[in-house]
Amino acid sequence: MNVQTHEDLWGQPPDFRRDRMAVAFVTSLVSMVMDVPVQDIVARRRTTAAGARARQTAIYLAHVVLAWPLWKVAAAFGRDRSTASHAIHAIEDLRDDAVFDERLTVMEACVRQASESQQAAA
Repeated sequence: MNVQTHEDLWGQPPDFRRDRMAVAFVTSLVSMVMDVPVQDIVARRRTTAAGARARQTAIYLAHVVLAWPLWKVAAAFGRDRSTASHAIHAIEDLRDDAVFDERLTVMEACVRQASESQQAAA
């Protein structure tokens, strides 16, 4: 009888510490670019419209740039999967605004570069 390890059954175990660091980075970046306090982005309850938009942006970046599945993004931001899905669609709709799209493109590049640098160091 063979004993199978976690890696044999499901692949690499999740690195929750790395995920928390990624969320903290994305949240801090969105906070700086959108001039919204981090506390408003991570708040459990809705604080301001700007805070909600910044939170949606952070959720979008984690899903699109980090390629996290919807369940993982929702869990990382303490939200329901349907709320995360709504956030992603809301930000996709805002990409029609050239100014917003430009800012989002810059944030995507920052997250992508940080993610690639982190992966290269590992």
